Amino acid sequence: MQHPIDKELLKKYLKDACTPSELEIIRGYLGRPGTSAILQELIAEESAADWERATNAPVELDEQLISWQSKFEQRKASLSDTPKITKGFFRRNNFLKYAAVLSTIILGIGIYTFNSFQKKDPIAAVQLSMKTFTTVKGQRAKVTLTDGTIVYMGAGSTLEYPEQFKDSIRGVSLKGEAFFDVAKNPRQPFIIQTENIRTQVLGTSFKVNAISGKPFQVQVATGKVRVDRINEGQREELAILTPGQQLSLKTLNDQAVSSEAAVADIQGWKNSRLVFKDQTIQEISEQLERAYDVRFTIKSPKKAAAVVTVTLQDNIPLNETLRVLSAGAHFKYQIQGKNIIIK
Repeated sequence: MQHPIDKELLKKYLKDACTPSELEIIRGYLGRPGTSAILQELIAEESAADWERATNAPVELDEQLISWQSKFEQRKASLSDTPKITKGFFRRNNFLKYAAVLSTIILGIGIYTFNSFQKKDPIAAVQLSMKTFTTVKGQRAKVTLTDGTIVYMGAGSTLEYPEQFKDSIRGVSLKGEAFFDVAKNPRQPFIIQTENIRTQVLGTSFKVNAISGKPFQVQVATGKVRVDRINEGQREELAILTPGQQLSLKTLNDQAVSSEAAVADIQGWKNSRLVFKDQTIQEISEQLERAYDVRFTIKSPKKAAAVVTVTLQDNIPLNETLRVLSAGAHFKYQIQGKNIIIK
């Protein structure tokens, strides 16, 4: 009588603990079409169980589950005519190091960095059906993804995302700044990739500031967010943030700094509310340049370095915003087309 294929036998196989007879049964099973279903079921059950077991569990798929998925697909591919991964890529000593890359190839969206992983792996590029949405300076936008997640995009920002979230992970890429209101799905973590920084949640709302050349920042309004840094396949946990907490990095490879932030200020950003606390006129003017598609010239270095605290709105005419800012910061200005001169 043929031994049934169940999840326990599959686990045993992935741990290299099968007897010779069990190994033959598994190999025959791998050769049949549609054999990914039982593994997908196993991963979904295990990841959900991990989340239920501890309230402070990390908000990510366990690395063991990613390892199982990768090993399963690699062995299945070896029995078919599907494209193979480069020989030597799955060496045991290097396997966990490349787990993030492997999950991209196998899951279709997985954990990935678009600019590097897709260029190196043509298979991933073929499997991913991606869309790109870009705002220009002076423009905000709201994007609703297929899972119900709403992304409020700031000016001069780019979001790359799949047409459909079909697999174990919902993955997007962001350049610029955006507020994410993520649809809750404990079985399908949501990941935002920004160069080598990975922000991961199950269902929450938070803001990510990933403007090129500016400090990276994650601010949490609701739920729980995990922020990791990925370098050469190695994951470094930077922080697990809860409502009213924020993480900042001067550069993506700098030391992370955690601090408090007002939830109302974080949530207010999606409605064009800009809160500046102890920031210089130079820093504020740079934000307004993006919001209004203008250019500031500050004549006095002393005035540029002046520190103020002010709340502005970038959905009202520029002259009204400048009137509020100049009253609080005590400066005079001129508007010459798209050029703003601060005296």
